Amino acid sequence: MAACIIPHSDVNDAFVAEAKACESAVLFAIELGFKFVQVEGDSLTVIRKFSSDSLDKSIIQSIITDIKAKLHLFEKITFSHVGRQGNAAAHALARIHTQFQLPRYWVEEAPQEVEQVTLADLR
Repeated sequence: MAACIIPHSDVNDAFVAEAKACESAVLFAIELGFKFVQVEGDSLTVIRKFSSDSLDKSIIQSIITDIKAKLHLFEKITFSHVGRQGNAAAHALARIHTQFQLPRYWVEEAPQEVEQVTLADLR
């Protein structure tokens, strides 16, 4: 339904990058007014933190806390772990992110690279 690329030039850690990607997805969904959202990611550790009731003490604590504070804005939001093979569109976006220095958003469309991967997945 929608896609976005938000450059995070200050992030050098894959763990933090995955958490920031989830945060960006949640904020984008809020901005678009989505009420039913499924966030998928390939970092099982990050995805598990969203369903954990225990206090997070990791480097991404502030990101997890901020996202959890926004969950009430959705009728239903789920966080699912999906391996890289099952999340090819997200990885296509990640590969082209360096082409953009500012955030880029697509609604009801996607970059050609992402559309190609998505069509291949449908076959």
